[in-house]
Amino acid sequence: MTRVLHLSTYGAKSGAGVAALRLLEAERSYGLDAELLLMAPSSESLPAVHTLGNDRRLYRAWQCKLWSERALVALLNGFNREQTFKTSLGRLGISIHALRPYLANIDILHLHWTQHAFLSLRTIEELCKLGLPVVITLHDYWWVQGIEQMATKPGELSAPLLRLDRRVQQRKAELMAHYPIYLVTVSSSLGNAVTRSSIVPRLGVSTIGNVLSAHYYQQAQMQETRATSERELYRIIFVATRLDDPIKGWNYLVDAMRQLAQLAGVQTAQMQLTLVGTLANHELLNQIPLPVQHLGSISDVAWLSSLYAESSVLISTSESESFGQTLLESLACGTPVIARDSGGPADIVIDGVNGALVAHDAPQAMAAALWKHFTGATDYQPEACRASALRFAPTDIAQQYAQLYAQLIDDIQRAKP
Repeated sequence: MTRVLHLSTYGAKSGAGVAALRLLEAERSYGLDAELLLMAPSSESLPAVHTLGNDRRLYRAWQCKLWSERALVALLNGFNREQTFKTSLGRLGISIHALRPYLANIDILHLHWTQHAFLSLRTIEELCKLGLPVVITLHDYWWVQGIEQMATKPGELSAPLLRLDRRVQQRKAELMAHYPIYLVTVSSSLGNAVTRSSIVPRLGVSTIGNVLSAHYYQQAQMQETRATSERELYRIIFVATRLDDPIKGWNYLVDAMRQLAQLAGVQTAQMQLTLVGTLANHELLNQIPLPVQHLGSISDVAWLSSLYAESSVLISTSESESFGQTLLESLACGTPVIARDSGGPADIVIDGVNGALVAHDAPQAMAAALWKHFTGATDYQPEACRASALRFAPTDIAQQYAQLYAQLIDDIQRAKP
């Protein structure tokens, strides 16, 4: 039986952590001996999940490294808060000695999002020296760039950070040139970024989408979703960990809702925008010209799935999205998606079948798509939505990874003298 050790800085409180947990569950159900090692403290009670951060000594060491790195970024970028958590330097991390108890009899090392001082590039090199195949699933752009996690924009980094960025790029290029590192992107947009990158070898890259969670997979197999015509309100749902995170496109959302209100006129009384996630400044709700329901953060999966199923449509306004977990969850509940064309959603949304993909810089296009759906000019069948979500079924994704693992293990064995 193939033994896989997954590593991720965070657990269920991050998108990449959620993806890692769902993949872990899928692989174990498929028959792989998979375990997950987290850095940050976590309440996950699964027997296959181990958390370094629950050890106070290791937690303090990690926090010291994390905030030292954040302080350096702030200092080098003139204390511009925009970049404080959008960059990872790859210079500080936990010693490999803390990882050794979990490395015995492992066949595959599978890294997810391990930035924020969990695994430094030096520690990753030491892991590579173990002679095991190393798979890295890209949940953002960090591995195809220097220190930045998202798509680069000219002028965002100071001159000192730009110099550091170039050194980190060179270090990554050397690492990937010398060791059997295999990159997996969770979407075609990330895959395209890999092909454009000057630091990633042209071999050893594939695209495998994130796993539809077991709960939503079961939801997708059910045939009980109320028809849109039966709903009293046209419910638009928007889900994000932090609603006003700049990457989630709050301004785009506001503009789209204003455009929709202009199209709807008095009919806005028949609409409701439901917001799920934290909001630092609740006065921002006053910018929305539609009736608003803000429910805050929801961790109860059954409640969230009910909200998806009771909604008319889910919208995604992210500036950049590597995949789109909430889109998949909504579709599994039979609810269509209207998404800004921001990367990952292009792999999930089948235009005209399970929703619509609208222009990145045109919130009026999202408003128009919502208005067409509201008036019945466009119609997306719940069965088609659910079927589209099943493309990311746990067994299918786990099988793709199992085949990849087997191939990489075989390659390592063949390369041995």
